[in-house]
Amino acid sequence: MAMGQTSGGGKSVRDVMSPKVATVSSVTFLPEAAKVMLKEDIGMLPVVDDGKLKGILTDRDITVRCVAESKDVTQTKVGDCLSTGNLVTVSPDTDIQQAGKLMQEHQVRRLPVVEADTVVGVVSLADIAREVSPQQGAQVLNKVTQPGGEHTQS
Repeated sequence: MAMGQTSGGGKSVRDVMSPKVATVSSVTFLPEAAKVMLKEDIGMLPVVDDGKLKGILTDRDITVRCVAESKDVTQTKVGDCLSTGNLVTVSPDTDIQQAGKLMQEHQVRRLPVVEADTVVGVVSLADIAREVSPQQGAQVLNKVTQPGGEHTQS
């Protein structure tokens, strides 16, 4: 669903993304990843192996794919419960309207920003909402939070 004209004057993801990105590798144990999330006050970590994005680990992944399945989280590695299917990313040059559309289509709140196979930032629903009209921000939020979506990059 189109978001319409932004009040941000055609800004790109580069203009609004968070460039500081904490990452973990697929062999990191879950408690260590959770400590990174706590320290950085975030709910999503890009999983990077050999400099390339392999997936996304969310606090929800830890809860649903590990704790709810009674896995021993102290012995479970990130690679055992990260989100890999339908990984949605944007480049720094992606228009914020397009990023918002992707969030709506895939019902995700955050997108890794990738340039030359390297994670260079994260753009969030809040980053987009600050740059568009209140109506457009509400529209994106409404679509992203509808029940039944992928919720893999929440």
